[in-house]
Amino acid sequence: MPSHVKNLGTICFETNVLIWEHCFAIENTILPNLLLVVATMEALWFLGTEKDLSHQEKWKIPEVTKPNDVKIKVAYSGVCGSDFHFMSGEMGKFTPKQDGVILGHEFSGVVVELGEAAKSSFKVGDNVCVNPNFCCGKCDWSDEGFPHFCESNITVGVKCNGGWGQYCVVPNFVVHKLPDSISLEQGALAEPYSCVIRGWNKLGVLPKTHVPVLVQGAGIIGSLFATLLHHHGYKNVTVSEPNDERRKLCSGMGLGFDVVHPQELELKLAGKDVDKHGFHLIIDCTGNPKACQKALDFARRGATVSWFGCSPAGKTIPVEPFQIYWKELTIVGSFVNPFCFEETLTLMEKLGASGLLDYQKLGIKTFDLSNYKVALESLKSGKASKAMFKFPE
Repeated sequence: MPSHVKNLGTICFETNVLIWEHCFAIENTILPNLLLVVATMEALWFLGTEKDLSHQEKWKIPEVTKPNDVKIKVAYSGVCGSDFHFMSGEMGKFTPKQDGVILGHEFSGVVVELGEAAKSSFKVGDNVCVNPNFCCGKCDWSDEGFPHFCESNITVGVKCNGGWGQYCVVPNFVVHKLPDSISLEQGALAEPYSCVIRGWNKLGVLPKTHVPVLVQGAGIIGSLFATLLHHHGYKNVTVSEPNDERRKLCSGMGLGFDVVHPQELELKLAGKDVDKHGFHLIIDCTGNPKACQKALDFARRGATVSWFGCSPAGKTIPVEPFQIYWKELTIVGSFVNPFCFEETLTLMEKLGASGLLDYQKLGIKTFDLSNYKVALESLKSGKASKAMFKFPE
């Protein structure tokens, strides 16, 4: 640099914008030369190697770099029960990116920027939600019709950065435009509801609507299954939940279902021939291994039992094979949400019109991202059926 030029090298910090500004003084004239502008955002960063979740106030906003990129300004982003398993290392092969990732696979938002190829499907200002799961399209699982088993699945919010940040960039093929009748608030429920729809479709031939049905767990997934049963005309439904707060929340949904403590359920069945008087359909939404085991005890002959909830990898339960043989039980699992997103959005339009997607009725509470510790604790304690991060508009 010539001797008559002085590098004043100042760094300026502004709200959500980090500016590195070099000012050069040449012959008593200040000539600003902006070298680097880095826009920043608020985010929650999970470092898998340390099992540490931290709040970042000045995280670099992601950029559109590929033709099919869609940049979304996140509006609502949910905390899923599986997020706790991700952070605890209890998901087997399905572990988050260990060297650091922004979690959050359930979110809605507004399109703010598009790659050239994505412009044919979306426009800036569109309200959208994201299906975080996608397949490489080249593996045997894809050919066999099981794209969700793809081992190259770069799940948004698990393997790559997701919705626990103010902005997220994702490929256009995981983005879904929200119907006009579905709000951004409701749209953040599309991913969990699509998983519920997958579980529902896996049940096969459904029993008649007057028969006894049991839902184990009154967290958000149990509540969503309850709304689905109500939508399909089931009346004789029992929801079993040990947590007092969650029982209150579920009872307040106004579905007309019995919401009971598991001990009360056992007392009701005590002395009865469960082979005949047990439940025709049982959906476990807890993932608690003991609850999964109990579901087999509560099932009548010919029943279907769905172990829907995410159990910790490596945990086992004793099972009496004779009872499965004797009762001719159908036991089904359900993993994520293949081929269910469009069906889900159509159904959500109907549920929204019936008031069944109301956050207050569902027991969903919203939090600022900076209050993430309070949000996670509210979900653990049962004070909320679901914690949802709400971002500034």
